[in-house]
Amino acid sequence: MLKCGIDIGGTNIKIGFFENDKKVDSIVFKTPKEHDRIIPTIVDVIKRKYNPKNILGYTVAIPGVVLNDVVVFAPNTDIFGLNFKEELGRQLNNQNIIVENDANLQAMAEARATKLYDLILISIGTGLGGGIIIDGKLLNKNGFAGEIGHIKVHFGANSRMCGCGKLGCSEAYVSCKAIVKEYNEVNHTSINSKELFDLARAKDNLAIKCINDCAKYLAITIATVVATTGIKEVHIAGGLSNAGEAFLRRVRYFYPKYCVRNMEDVKIKQAYLQYEAGTHAAKYLIGEE
Repeated sequence: MLKCGIDIGGTNIKIGFFENDKKVDSIVFKTPKEHDRIIPTIVDVIKRKYNPKNILGYTVAIPGVVLNDVVVFAPNTDIFGLNFKEELGRQLNNQNIIVENDANLQAMAEARATKLYDLILISIGTGLGGGIIIDGKLLNKNGFAGEIGHIKVHFGANSRMCGCGKLGCSEAYVSCKAIVKEYNEVNHTSINSKELFDLARAKDNLAIKCINDCAKYLAITIATVVATTGIKEVHIAGGLSNAGEAFLRRVRYFYPKYCVRNMEDVKIKQAYLQYEAGTHAAKYLIGEE
């Protein structure tokens, strides 16, 4: 039977289908702007391709805080209050559904895929998320553990406003949207993160500064989480991870400047599952319970 992984992002929704641990199909479509259209659209897309009776179970990656299957905090998408397990289960006639914060779900899948028992997974996309695995188990309390995007990295009246309504959060400085913010404001442009890296490779000084600033604030965030957990394995996933070593080299350069003593040897690398971790969770997690 099939396993289905659903990754709900602020911009796109990705759905992956797996059979015998191999990906057999994938679908990407724009996230509906109306929050009451998200679940019906997902159900319609799935039913147009497959008979739900042939799907063993689902994982749903949510860009926000999930408590008892209900979205209780989602600063970058209008999905607050939705109970994905209940509604998807009813419309797809299947209760084998795991609903979790996207970075938490990615961390769980990454840990299974790499056979790591201690791991910090950082997902950089529309926002900044984190999942923490300690002794093979997800660190999660009241749905909020691992919300590293809301660690304060900048202080003062000129700090950027985060989507959560607070100033100076790491997410306001480390995300696909945040990394281009200064460049677009100064040059009155609307480039994306990929174009920013292209400009940096062409020696554009402002583009280089924007990337360095993002890398610095990510390094500060990592240093804070490492100091709290003692974990020495950090994997970077999400859209910004596609920049690869060009970006991670900068993060590794800044990290020792902010980390506690004896934690300089932390491994900061691109996630094994990289950009598709949100959908691959179904491959690793469905059928385990």
